[in-house]
Amino acid sequence: MNAHRRRGADHAVHACFSVRETPGITVAVSLDGTGLATTARHTAQRALAEAGRGYLGGRVELRTPRTPAHDASRPSASGTRRRRAVRRAADRAVALAVAATLRGDATRVRVHVRPPL
Repeated sequence: MNAHRRRGADHAVHACFSVRETPGITVAVSLDGTGLATTARHTAQRALAEAGRGYLGGRVELRTPRTPAHDASRPSASGTRRRRAVRRAADRAVALAVAATLRGDATRVRVHVRPPL
């Protein structure tokens, strides 16, 4: 077993949400290769609407771990499962960040990516 972990091996999604008075959600995503910006925007809008604050807007900052690149010539089931796991974790992280912000708690949320089976 290697005693040192690789520095880039963080398998978690980090989300931060800040509320704005103007409607609309802006999203900043790092390492977005799977359309996470659209998913994060819809999740934040849904979380605000469910909390009765649909008239507000905000900004979502999302950091994700690197996912395998999609290669149409060589489809990989494990790569697809990994991308789905990252998307699910990002969805949870954004919803938790919005809820925490509305409660007045810390706005940074970290959700571990569950390994694909």
